[in-house]
Formats: sequence, structure tokens, C-alpha cells
Amino acid sequence: MIDFAVQRIRSFLPRAGAVLLGLAVAVSLSACGDDSSGGSGMQGPTVEQSISSQSVTSDQGTVDVADLNNVFSGENLSFQVSSSASDVVSASTDGSTLTIDPQNGGSAAVSATASNDAGSAQTSFDVEVTLPDAPGAPNGQ
Repeated sequence: MIDFAVQRIRSFLPRAGAVLLGLAVAVSLSACGDDSSGGSGMQGPTVEQSISSQSVTSDQGTVDVADLNNVFSGENLSFQVSSSASDVVSASTDGSTLTIDPQNGGSAAVSATASNDAGSAQTSFDVEVTLPDAPGAPNGQ
């Protein structure tokens, strides 16, 4: 009877080891942070505040509009900006600071995008660029 029990245990051990190994691998992978948000456990960026519309004159020079770290939330963010009409206003970033540079009179929409390994988020605002008053022109007419 003891020999029979020993043989049963010996035949069971390899299968039990394989089950335990599979369980250990599954636990290990779940601890690595693999998930549906890009595999890193990181959350995608979100827009936390909007950027208000801007009114500038074409001779104003570069204007700092917003710190994009306050506009978006998230980890390891990179930023990109663009203008719908770069002949009216160009947009760029200096670190996390969004700047606009008025060129000519008109209107444009400026978009700001924050990205990380888990995704991206975007917001936009309008810019109205007016031409400066001509020298000697009466104001308000």
C-alpha cells in the first residue's frame, strides 16, 4: 500500500510543478504592469483646463500663452502645437510653454496636443490677429 501511494505521488509531482510554474508566470506578468493602456500601467493624458481665446496685433511679437503642464495632466508628456493658418499666427513650444507669434491680420485656430506611451489628448483655442493702426491714423475710425 505504501509503494502504491509513493508511486501516485511521484506521478503527480511533475503535473503539480507545471501548474505551479504556470501560476508563477501569470502572477509575474500581472506585476509588470501590462494592461490595455499601452503596457506600462501609465494613464493617457487628459485636458485639465482650456486655453482662452487670444487677441493680439501683428506687430506684438512672440506671446507666451500657457504652460502646457497646467493644461494637461499625465506622466512623461511631450507636446506638439500647430496653427490652422501659419501665415496669420505661428505656434511653438519652449519646453512646456506654448507661444504664439502673430504674423498678419486674420483668424486661426491653434491646437495643442499632449502625448505619452498610453495615448494623447488635444485642446484648441482661437487667435484673432489685428493689424496695428497706421501712423497718424485717427483712433477708433
